[in-house]
Amino acid sequence: MRETRIMKVFEQYIKKFDMNKGNVKAIYFHSLKMMELCKDIATNLGIFNEEEIIVCGLIGLFHDIGMISNKFKNCLTLEDNTDKSKESLDILFEKEKLIRNITENKKYDDIIKIAIYCQNKNGLPQGFDTKVLHFCMIVKDAHVIENFRMVTNYPYMDMHIDNFPNDLVYSDFKKYRVINSKVSDNDADKILEVMSLIFGVYYTYSYTLIKEEACVNKLVQALKISNKNISKFFYQIGSVLNVYIDRKIGG
Repeated sequence: MRETRIMKVFEQYIKKFDMNKGNVKAIYFHSLKMMELCKDIATNLGIFNEEEIIVCGLIGLFHDIGMISNKFKNCLTLEDNTDKSKESLDILFEKEKLIRNITENKKYDDIIKIAIYCQNKNGLPQGFDTKVLHFCMIVKDAHVIENFRMVTNYPYMDMHIDNFPNDLVYSDFKKYRVINSKVSDNDADKILEVMSLIFGVYYTYSYTLIKEEACVNKLVQALKISNKNISKFFYQIGSVLNVYIDRKIGG
């Protein structure tokens, strides 16, 4: 499997869309960043061979291929009740069969399918060996890091915050839990939901990347808050997360 071929197939598919309409540009750069992060994390683990690292990059690059549209402006959602991972797998293996344009070898098909399907699901799949689970954990960790960048650079939610998170959301956060989107009902909840993703990160190296990219600080600074008490609340949340990250790194 050659990385040059992977990129060629990806770029050819992107050409079907208008880069200046919908969410195409955002998902395009999101995909490239995900490829970079997945390869970086995989390389750092030291358990993958060169070809497997390329596969990790492929998973990152194509994990959201089903999201690309000239119609939808929201960067990270398509429609209600639409599973973006299934949409991506459909394009990769069924509708467009992009994977067969990359390679006729089906050696990694199942791993790619599992990792992409699990990217936006809670927990890890059962009944697979540790190596397969690492592919899943890599794309999940990369997506946490990228979520922070996307929220900051391509705001798909209102960054004007004029209220506190609801008690249920805040209670989960204080228990160091990844917040379930079903309990979020205002913009403050959604921001805290994104910030809580840090509690679900798997690798120490991923925490290092989160710290190096100042993900938490950039998100807090991007918020537009006029109420001093609410502003103070989110800065305190940021401080708590930064301490949590340092502890996970071992600093």
